[in-house]
Amino acid sequence: MKRFIVIIWVCIPFLACEVDQLRKGSEASEQKVGFDASTAAAITGTDKSWQQMSLRELIGQTVCLLYDADLLQNGSDQELRSFLTKYPVGSIFLANWAIGDPDETESRQEQYRRIVQELSVASSYPILFSEDFEVGLGTSFPSYTNLTREMGLGATRSPDHASRFGEIIAREARSVGINWLLHPVADLNQNPFNHLTNTRSIGEDAELARPLLQSQITAMQRQSVVATAKHFPGDGTDVINQHFATSAVQMSLAEWRDTQGALFKDLIDHGVLGIMPGHISFPAFQKEKVDGEFLPASLSKELVTDLLKGEMGFQGIVVSDALNMAGMSGYFSGDLEQQIESFKAGCDIMLWPSLAYIDTLEQLILRDEIPRSRLEDAVSRVWAVKESVGLLRDDYKYVEKLSDDDLMRHQNMAVEIAENSITLVSDKHNNLPIGEYPGRKVLVISVSENDESQTLIPLVTALEERGCLVEHENNLSYFTHGDRLSIIEKEYDQIIFCYLAGPSDPWGSIGPRNDQALTMWSSNMISRDKVISISFGDPYIQLMYLPQVWIRINAYHKDANSQNAVVKAIFGEIPFQGTSPVSSTRKRG
Repeated sequence: MKRFIVIIWVCIPFLACEVDQLRKGSEASEQKVGFDASTAAAITGTDKSWQQMSLRELIGQTVCLLYDADLLQNGSDQELRSFLTKYPVGSIFLANWAIGDPDETESRQEQYRRIVQELSVASSYPILFSEDFEVGLGTSFPSYTNLTREMGLGATRSPDHASRFGEIIAREARSVGINWLLHPVADLNQNPFNHLTNTRSIGEDAELARPLLQSQITAMQRQSVVATAKHFPGDGTDVINQHFATSAVQMSLAEWRDTQGALFKDLIDHGVLGIMPGHISFPAFQKEKVDGEFLPASLSKELVTDLLKGEMGFQGIVVSDALNMAGMSGYFSGDLEQQIESFKAGCDIMLWPSLAYIDTLEQLILRDEIPRSRLEDAVSRVWAVKESVGLLRDDYKYVEKLSDDDLMRHQNMAVEIAENSITLVSDKHNNLPIGEYPGRKVLVISVSENDESQTLIPLVTALEERGCLVEHENNLSYFTHGDRLSIIEKEYDQIIFCYLAGPSDPWGSIGPRNDQALTMWSSNMISRDKVISISFGDPYIQLMYLPQVWIRINAYHKDANSQNAVVKAIFGEIPFQGTSPVSSTRKRG
C-alpha cells in the first residue's frame, strides 16, 4: 500500500518583535517579545502506523546509532536481524571513519550501498541513514564532488549557487544511501575568534544567510533528504568550542530575536525538517541553572521545548548534537543520565547514545517517571519527517545512483561556485594580474600546524602550468628563517603565503600560533611587491593580521577547485567575484 504525505508550506512573514518592546531593554520586557508560532511550516504526517509499535520500538525511533562494524556487520544476517529486533533503532550514523576501508572487491560507494541494503533489509522499520558532508562527498568518496565551505558560498551571495550546492550534496548522498544530512550550519559567525563556526558559517549577517540557507535547504529536501539546521540557538558569538566546554550566546534576547533567532525562525517557516541544538547556553533567555550554570540547549527544556518547539512553532525533528562532546558533560552524574535528560528536555533523536539508553528509557516510562506523551511527541515527529521524504512508501529506494554525466555536471557546478567565491581583500597598488612570463620563480609557503605539502599540489601544479618555476616550503618562521628573508626577496619573483587553518584545524584555536604566527611575522617583513597572501580557510587572518600586505585574497577552503580558482584570478583569467561575508570589526566574548 502506498502512503501519501501532506506537507503544508506556510510562507507568511512573521513579526519578530514589536518595536516599542525592543526599545525598553529590560529583562522583563525582553521576555515578552516573541515569535508568531502560527507562521511555522506544518510538517503533518498522515501515516499513523507508528502508534502500533511496542514501547521498545517507539524508543528505538529516538536513537541515531553510531555505526559499529563489530556490532552490526560481523555477524550473520540472522544475528543482524536479532540485534535490530532487540535494539530497533530508527536512525544510523554511517561515519566514514567508523565503517573502515572497503576491500579490493568494492569501491567506497559500493561499500556504503551494501551496508545500507543489509541494514534496511534486516530492520522491521525504515531507517534514516545520516552523515555530515558539509563540503561535499569528495573527501570520503574520491570520484565525488568537493565543494567550498558555507562561507565561500556566502561570498558568492548567490541563491542559485546555494541551490546547486545543496543539490550536489543531497544527490550524491542519496546515491550511497544517505537520506539525512546533519547540516547546513545556520550559525552567524559574529566573533572573529570563534574557531568552531568560522568558515562553516555563511557569514555574520542574517540577511545574507537567509536566502542562501533557504535555497540550499529547499534543494536538499527536494532530493528526499532531511536537512538539519544547526546549532540552535546559534554558535558564533562566543570563543568556546563546544567540543571542549559549553559555549554561550553572547547577546541580548532582543538582539538575538532580531538576528540569529530571526534566521532560525525563517528556516522553520521555510520548512526545514530538522534542527540540531548545540551545547550552547543562552543566558539572556534561560532561568534554570544546574550547579550554578545555565544548561546547554541540548539539555535545556527552556530552550528546546519552550522556545524552539513552543514559541517558535518548530514541528520537525530535534536531534541532539553528538552526546560525547564535553560541552554537555558534567551537569548530571554520567553519560547515561545526560542522554535521558536530553530526551526529557525535548530532543527527539539522540545522536550516538549508548544502547543502555534504550533499556533505561524503557524502564523509566514503564515506571511513569517519564511521561509516555514525551515519547509519543518525539516519535510522531520522526515518523512525519520520514513520511515527508518518502521513506514510508512501499516503492522507496534507499539508493538513487548517479551517472558519470551527473557527476561531471556536479564537478562543473562546484568549479563555478568556487570561482565565484574568491575574494580580493586588497590589491593596494594594482599589481594584479601578475601576467605570465616563462621562468617566473615562485616560492609557495604553506602556513599550517602540520606539513601540508600535499594539500597544495593543485596550486603548485596550476602555477607550473602557467610557466612558473615553483618551490614549496612549510612555514617560514621568522625565528629560524629571518636571516634568509633578504636572500629570498632577491631569489624569487613572487612569494605566496598560503594560510590553511580552518574550523578545528588545528584543534584548540584557530588564530595563528607557533610557526604559523612566526611565518606571518616573516610575511610582514618581506618587500610588499613580492608577497601574495592567501587564506584557504580562516578569513580573518587577512582582515586583521596582514593590513600592510599589498595583495590579500580569501578563498575560504583548501579544496582543489578553490586553489585553481585563485590561480586563475591571480593571472587575470577570471575576475575576483567574491564579496567578503565577514568583517574584522565585530568582536565579542
